[in-house]
Amino acid sequence: MTPVVILTHNNLELTKKCVESVLVQNITASLFIFDNNSTDGTSEWIVEQGFTGLLHPENEGVSVGWNVGLDFLFEDGASSVLVLNNDTVIPPWFYSSLLSYDVPFISGVSVDVISAIQYPLQWEKPAPCPDFSAFLIRRDCWEKIGPFDERMKFYASDCDYHVRAHRAGIQLLNSGVPFYHERSSTLKNADPEERANISARANADRQAFREKYGTIPGEPEYGELFKPDLFGKGEVK
Repeated sequence: MTPVVILTHNNLELTKKCVESVLVQNITASLFIFDNNSTDGTSEWIVEQGFTGLLHPENEGVSVGWNVGLDFLFEDGASSVLVLNNDTVIPPWFYSSLLSYDVPFISGVSVDVISAIQYPLQWEKPAPCPDFSAFLIRRDCWEKIGPFDERMKFYASDCDYHVRAHRAGIQLLNSGVPFYHERSSTLKNADPEERANISARANADRQAFREKYGTIPGEPEYGELFKPDLFGKGEVK
């Protein structure tokens, strides 16, 4: 069983490219799509294609979508799951390459030129800089770290997960296997009202992260959260 979770909210044409890249992997992959109340025909297309998933009547955000998809697939017996943004395109060897790493969590590295994913490259040694736009997570990692913090709806829950993994003594790694990513496509393609709502929610998510850790990603204090002496020490509230 080699399942894939894709979150969608509009951007139908990007979603089609993402799904197509999953369907041509050199291993058979099964799709689970969580749609966050798309209004551009995405949800209708998902139904027409017969993909397994959930069409949510509200935009619940990234954390809820990841949690629902991962909970469903791990409960269904998956030992690992590939998680993708819908604005990504993965090369045919991407999933099998990530599976070859015997680690709890491994991601690819995003590139913004499609030609950069033509060859099966990877770093000589995985680096501790996970890219949450395309990552593989194994059941034991999910069980030890737990779900993504839904207090952070669109932003910062990936950084929160990284901190919690560190404190649990689990490295989240980047393989260097490239994938194409049209970054921030949801925000860029949203109408002005939705763009304002997303920006406001992003500020609330950053505040939730600050309340939890006393800092936010990008500040010097954020790096202090990953000091080696924090491995396995303390509980994250």
